[in-house]
Amino acid sequence: MNAGSNDALFWIGIVALLVLIVGGSGIVFWARRAAKAPDPGASPGFTLDDMRGMLERGEMTRREFDIARDAMVQQTRQNAKKERDQRGGTDWGGSDESPRSPRR
Repeated sequence: MNAGSNDALFWIGIVALLVLIVGGSGIVFWARRAAKAPDPGASPGFTLDDMRGMLERGEMTRREFDIARDAMVQQTRQNAKKERDQRGGTDWGGSDESPRSPRR
């Protein structure tokens, strides 16, 4: 081979390497972005404020509101207990000692 064809192969290789790097970076960027995106199927449901608004607008009765509110409170308590048990039985996430107040 002559020097001209070696130079052409060298530059083709450099361009191909750059294309692979840019393409790979794009794929990694897209994958990380997709992984961080919230699940479109997950719905937060109603908040207590949403239900209060529905009660005020007459979209639900007081009895329906009370039942739904009690169910939300019960579910929140169960979730808090489950999280507390996973942390080792403390409300604040540490050992059984009480948390110390910050120094001033």
